Amino acid sequence: MKKRILAALLALGCALLVFTGCGSKKDTTPKNYTQIIHDAREAEDNDYYMIFSPAEDGKFTAQYGYSASYPADDLNDEIQNMLLPLLDLPEGSYTDLAASLSAMMVQSYGVAIVKPAEGKTQEVVDAMDAYIQNQQQTMEHYLEDQYQIAASAKVATVPTGEVVMVCCENSDAVMNAIKTALAA
Repeated sequence: MKKRILAALLALGCALLVFTGCGSKKDTTPKNYTQIIHDAREAEDNDYYMIFSPAEDGKFTAQYGYSASYPADDLNDEIQNMLLPLLDLPEGSYTDLAASLSAMMVQSYGVAIVKPAEGKTQEVVDAMDAYIQNQQQTMEHYLEDQYQIAASAKVATVPTGEVVMVCCENSDAVMNAIKTALAA
């Protein structure tokens, strides 16, 4: 009797090991969102628009575009006081992000990858949708070409959990390139 019980427990243990190995695993390797945005967009955009992201010290840093012309503290101040508020992400709603935005009132431009905090995906989606709606309302009766860019903007939650916003020329191509890179 003891042998049967032991054999049944061993069989159950083996079955559990097999089934736990078959589930889908979330990729826990951090992705380089800055590099993904860089690779997804045109070279001209990389020359013109910086891509900002949180740094390890709690401040923000940036690459590409005009970021090299700023001292680090000035760059952090511009990001925290001018650019990040444009996204209007609620406090604690994300764990990581990279974004590239235009603060000029004559241009609809924004590309962002945001990793929402646990249970905050809808808040992040709402913030990205609000950014796009603001761009559309600002440009609707002002600059037709920029309104068309804003009207073609997209927000998507990808299978890996990130929320992606694309408001730029060639938005379909940029969105597809970002989705492909995040899925890799």
